[in-house]
Amino acid sequence: MKRFNSHLALVAGLLFTTLSLAHADGLNMAKALSDAFAQIAGQVQPSVVTITSEHMMKHPALSNRDGRGPSQDSPFYWFWGPDNNRELKTTSLGSGVIIDADGYIVTNNHVIEKGENIKVQFFEGKIVDAEIVGTDPKSDVALIKIDAKGMKLKPIKLGNSDKLRVGEWVLAIGSPFGSELSHTVTQGIVSAIGRSSVGLVDYENFIQTDAAINPGNSGGPLVNLDGELVGINTAIASRSGGYQGIGFAIPVTMVNRVTSDLRTKGKVVRAWLGVKIQNVDEAMAKTLELERAYGALVGEIVKDSPAANADLAVGDVVLKVNNEAVKNSRTLMNLIAAKHPEDKVTLTVLREGKQKEIKVKLAEFPEEYNLAADTRQQNDETLGMQVQNLEPKEVSRYGLDKDSRGVLVTSVMPGSEAQQKNVQVGMLIEKMGPTVRKLDAVASTKDYQRALSGYKSGDTVLFLMQREGENFFVALTIPEK
Repeated sequence: MKRFNSHLALVAGLLFTTLSLAHADGLNMAKALSDAFAQIAGQVQPSVVTITSEHMMKHPALSNRDGRGPSQDSPFYWFWGPDNNRELKTTSLGSGVIIDADGYIVTNNHVIEKGENIKVQFFEGKIVDAEIVGTDPKSDVALIKIDAKGMKLKPIKLGNSDKLRVGEWVLAIGSPFGSELSHTVTQGIVSAIGRSSVGLVDYENFIQTDAAINPGNSGGPLVNLDGELVGINTAIASRSGGYQGIGFAIPVTMVNRVTSDLRTKGKVVRAWLGVKIQNVDEAMAKTLELERAYGALVGEIVKDSPAANADLAVGDVVLKVNNEAVKNSRTLMNLIAAKHPEDKVTLTVLREGKQKEIKVKLAEFPEEYNLAADTRQQNDETLGMQVQNLEPKEVSRYGLDKDSRGVLVTSVMPGSEAQQKNVQVGMLIEKMGPTVRKLDAVASTKDYQRALSGYKSGDTVLFLMQREGENFFVALTIPEK
């Protein structure tokens, strides 16, 4: 019994020692992380500035300058104040990051857009004037400059956002709610990467983080544990206007591309492919002979564009650009936009069930086009619609091409699959078929009804439609009777 008790005491002692060591190890790890945060904050804060600018505005609403941004009830909150119907002089507040010793500072476009009397306040409190070098509303990046003569600026170290991993620790630094709270540091992790459907700007590839970001943080840095810039904090998703755990930052790789052009050219010069594209949904994937819904579906090729001069065809699904996977139409947009005019790329496309490589020489993005790609996704539908033969008067009424042929959608049933997939009155059905390589022209309602009669319940029908001169695909399922 004594021997048993002594063994029990020994085990208890070892367990206590193990727990004590585990507690000590955990405490040491926490202290090490705390020290790392403090060291990074001290290293980065002198590279961060507070930016103010004055401008006249009628509606400082939650949208970007061309109205494409989120509405008031959207969770994606831009960092401006509440609506006001009177025109008044307001002060816009944000943050910025010093990127070189010559006085160049990167921030968000929405911080200084249409601004006058731009001021920059440094970590030690000094305030100087700044001028705009260039802006890019399509990515929400702006570059400003101060006169750095006689000043010892501390540029931030640039990281590589392409190497970021979900779960990595990051710090956000900025001036939430005002200069009185300037250089506030918050910590969090990378919650997601490659967020491209937020709906804030044309070119989106956001880093999502749970590091606390609030109005005034716009334009401030998101840094890794090496104190390197990996993103520019831009927006939050919020129902209240304040932090709710979801923030978005522009990756530094995109920032570098944009600021390089702004610095040397005064504007961003992007490459152009010349296609109108859309996402692929699950129903379309079957008709396109895809294993799953991914890639960018070509609905139209712009005349005299690089795509037209290559071998691209309507109905192709772009799967890769130079071996980089194309998840959806936004991915293709971003990959092409990151290139330069005259660059040559190899596109991997799916055509009639087989993969094909196509070489394309890109051109400069023309000013007359809003986007290199139309990324509006057409959702799933059932055939809850009525059609009629196309009359000449309807061509101009609905903005269709003058040589259009097909049947016109005249009504869409509420709650139908067609309505769910955004089919609208005035759209033109040009072709239809079971797959992209078996599309037949639809010249009349007789053609339409004849084609439909060949399908049974549960079959998927692929439509090539036109809306206001633009083509796109919609896949609908024949409903159960």
